[in-house]
Amino acid sequence: MQKSIVTAIVLFFSILVMMPLHAHAYETGYVDTSGTLNVRDSANADAPVIGALSNRQTIEYLEVSEGWGQITYNGRAGYVSLDFITASGVSEVDEEETVTEANTEPVPEPAPEASLQGVQRVVLDPGHGGRDPGAIVGDVMEKELALDIAERAANYLSSAGYDVSLTRTGDTYVGLEDRAAFANRQSADVFISIHANASFEVQANGIETFYMHGSSQSKELARTLQQMAVSEVLMRDRGIRGSAFRVLTNTQMPAALVEFGFMTNSGDASLQQTDLMRDQSARSILRAVDAYSQ
Repeated sequence: MQKSIVTAIVLFFSILVMMPLHAHAYETGYVDTSGTLNVRDSANADAPVIGALSNRQTIEYLEVSEGWGQITYNGRAGYVSLDFITASGVSEVDEEETVTEANTEPVPEPAPEASLQGVQRVVLDPGHGGRDPGAIVGDVMEKELALDIAERAANYLSSAGYDVSLTRTGDTYVGLEDRAAFANRQSADVFISIHANASFEVQANGIETFYMHGSSQSKELARTLQQMAVSEVLMRDRGIRGSAFRVLTNTQMPAALVEFGFMTNSGDASLQQTDLMRDQSARSILRAVDAYSQ
């Protein structure tokens, strides 16, 4: 009997020792990127991709290492970069598709903006880059498409007399906050982020532009960019939408993010691979900046 009691006590304390001192609570957040977010096999940017999450998708995650969160994906562990996850508590954007302006609740007021008139300095922000390819469809990567359009737009703007800077000029990774900080250091008059869209719904198509909630100047910039883009590029007009994208909320000047079509839609994708569409997209940015400056 005594032997049984001793054995039970030893087993009890062994279990206590093996138990963690505290449980790691999962956090809730949502995907904050213009396209899709890759889910990887391990917490490493070079790890194999096992799937993707759509923009604004809500997830539960456990921070397992600096910059990486573990999620459950299709019944197994997956890992996502926390650079593109916004913790709950930040106002979320209405996910409902719209071809007009979305009606959503405002987020906190943005920083003071530059004057609407007399644009001289323009910062173009080619989305993604480096270890972050953005959306990938076949052999086409969003980061390459965005950079190509940005470089063409920079040439048009420079030729028109604007002072133009790019947040990246090659295949390099730049964090979202760093992009906004770069524009702030440049004392830019406008900030324009360039992307291509992606969706699990392959029929989704067209151009849409996002702006920072609560900023009338950013809204006007987005409206002008959208107007010029759909007049140049033969794609559906999806309208403009307010957003809490970090790349927009941290800027100190009017800021907008343009999605030049869906890489996951066969019609849009066929256009995106042509020089004509990329040149039209770039030209639309020049026209928008000209019109916005008036």
